[in-house]
Amino acid sequence: MSAQDPRYDEIMKALSIIQTKLPNGELEVIKKSIQSLESSIQSLEVNQKTIKEDLDYLKKRLFNPDDGVIVRINKNTEYIERFEEIADDMPEIKNQLKNLESWQGNVTKALWIVYTSVIGIIISLVIAAFKK
Repeated sequence: MSAQDPRYDEIMKALSIIQTKLPNGELEVIKKSIQSLESSIQSLEVNQKTIKEDLDYLKKRLFNPDDGVIVRINKNTEYIERFEEIADDMPEIKNQLKNLESWQGNVTKALWIVYTSVIGIIISLVIAAFKK
């Protein structure tokens, strides 16, 4: 308690009255217990400040609009929802990919046929040119 607290003045008045009426031995016991109470109150105040600081830190970690826990959870939920939408389209995408691969294979075969034909024509032209 601080000296500015009105209860502090009342306690000090009560202590002065007790001092005048009690013998010294009992007064020392009371003084020690009051000192013990004061130190306990001080440690409670320190602990309360620590708890308040910890709560402030946790609030900042939870509710920070840039990277708080709640924001992260919301982003994660949005990602999962988008992934589920994409996952529904996956069979169609796989089918399209197979069709594209099949088309690419057919085009490759056709190009090999064209290349072979062109090389064959060039060779036949070269042979025909030497025979003349």
